[in-house]
Amino acid sequence: MADEETNRHCKMLVQSVVKKMLLRRDEDVEQEIYIRLWEKYPSYQEQDKLWAWVRIVAENYCRDYLKSKSHKLFAATVDEEEGGLENLSYEDNPERAWLKKCRQKLILDAVNELPKEMKQAIVLVEFNGLSYEKAATKMKINVGTLKSRLHNAKAKLHDKLAYLEL
Repeated sequence: MADEETNRHCKMLVQSVVKKMLLRRDEDVEQEIYIRLWEKYPSYQEQDKLWAWVRIVAENYCRDYLKSKSHKLFAATVDEEEGGLENLSYEDNPERAWLKKCRQKLILDAVNELPKEMKQAIVLVEFNGLSYEKAATKMKINVGTLKSRLHNAKAKLHDKLAYLEL
């Protein structure tokens, strides 16, 4: 009975993680997570909390999946099958509007975590729409330095936000 209860709880936990991270239910991904759990179980150390370990394995697999080509292929296929739903405005689709708002918050949070000089460069050029020359003048630096800061800031943002597939 204990094994059945453990299996049921594990299944619910994996489903919850997959749904939270992929924003949909995906039995193939869940199955791959179960396989990974089975393979990694010999390395599981009893003093660790079992459910925390299961959650970490599931979250790591989902992150890997979101970066994978198969996820991108699935996303493209779904867009084609939906027959143009991607053309709906965000106002027509509350779920898409909510997702857009969540994405924007994640992006703003990531920008706020940048070093001060990089953050200022991104805000002036990307958010406020200033030219390189005007932004450099405002920051009292040369244009080359501004471009370097923008490049480095965008690289950091790309690394941090790669899972969003912007």
